[in-house]
Amino acid sequence: MNTFLMKEILKSKLYWNKIFGLRYEAVWVFIGQLGMAMGVLFGVKILTQVLNPLEFGRLALANTVVLLIGTNLFGPLGQGFMRFWSISQERGQIKEFTITSKRYSRVLTAIILGVSLIVLIFSSFTELFGWPVLIMVSLLVGALSGYLGLRLSVLLAARKRKVVALANTGTAFLKPLIAVFFVIMVVSNADYVMWGYFVATLITVCAVEYWYRKTLDHALRSSTAIGNSKTGSGNLGKEILRFSWPFCVWGVFGWIHQSCDRWSLQAFHGSDVVGAFSVITILAVYPLIFCANFLNNLFLPIAYERAGNLTSSASIQSANKVLYLMTGVYVIGASTLIIVFLFLHGEVVLLMSNVNYTEFSSLLPGLTAAWAFFYLGQMFSGFGFLANQPKKYILPTVVSAIIAATTALYLSKRFGPVGVVWSLGISGFVYAVWFMAIGFRLSNSIPVNARYPVDDVG
Repeated sequence: MNTFLMKEILKSKLYWNKIFGLRYEAVWVFIGQLGMAMGVLFGVKILTQVLNPLEFGRLALANTVVLLIGTNLFGPLGQGFMRFWSISQERGQIKEFTITSKRYSRVLTAIILGVSLIVLIFSSFTELFGWPVLIMVSLLVGALSGYLGLRLSVLLAARKRKVVALANTGTAFLKPLIAVFFVIMVVSNADYVMWGYFVATLITVCAVEYWYRKTLDHALRSSTAIGNSKTGSGNLGKEILRFSWPFCVWGVFGWIHQSCDRWSLQAFHGSDVVGAFSVITILAVYPLIFCANFLNNLFLPIAYERAGNLTSSASIQSANKVLYLMTGVYVIGASTLIIVFLFLHGEVVLLMSNVNYTEFSSLLPGLTAAWAFFYLGQMFSGFGFLANQPKKYILPTVVSAIIAATTALYLSKRFGPVGVVWSLGISGFVYAVWFMAIGFRLSNSIPVNARYPVDDVG
């Protein structure tokens, strides 16, 4: 009896240790995502005080270039790094992972820097403060942001929540602060805001690099200590690319979906309208991004860890439960946000900007609902990531992006910003429903390489 009680006490202690360990991680994920969201909103507040709607509109368009490079081109590779970090540990391939991640990061960064150099040469034959210079600086910021994102993906997979949280929060606040300093010291221009972003991101990259190398060194020593190294097979890099390439297609068309609103307004209504509409977009999107990223960063690594190498059906089912919980919490959070904006949209816009940007405040609840559908789809994509089948999301991403782009151009020309909101709502709904159907199908199927544990049989 005493032995039985001791075993039960030990099990209970291990269980509560896991719970409290998860609570610690959740706190840092929350701090990181909240800090990043607050930093963006802080940036909107101070930048709208020093930039008029025309320059803020130019900045918003330049940020779509940063998004394309930093998130939608580097992001797919970051997803591959995050997914295969635990797999490489399980296989004892940390050294190969280190070599592969370094090579891929450098190659992709070199490509973007080469494109930036070409734009710089081209811009030397044009006016100094024209669009080419702004786009060139945006490419540089995108490359640095993407490189930083690759490092943070590995640190996130290694569950270094505190480092990731501090890096994201620091960058979010540092960017607008340095940008405003540049604007005050030089000229109130979107170009110098983007140069401020470049300097701030470079500072963060230098700080994160230290922790990244420290994490890899620790993992290498642990792998060597247990004598489980299987380096040199050369297959890990191919697996990462095989997992990541669908995200690249997904990223490009996802960027079209996320950026077509601003470019369609620019085409028919000018940068000043883009500037005013962009404030509404940021207020609608960033709380959703906070919620989605917080849940993804908290739950996805746990789901990956539970699923492992997809060899146990019980582990896969446990991981799917984590993803369902993640999605349910998102739906509750997004619904609450829409209700709040429905009653307080004018006050929120005025609080976070100034009277020059309140023209489209009434669109805030509808725009939030439209983007809520889009990020709901992102929640359901976790089931495909878990099953190592991101390619299943290529077709719905392409189709919804085409719907978004074509309807945005047509409805923007006919109805202005109101038409753009409807465009995003239609395409977001298609995106969410399609991703949800794929998620349900994947969660109810067992991968070919999965097996039941011995104690599950019979």
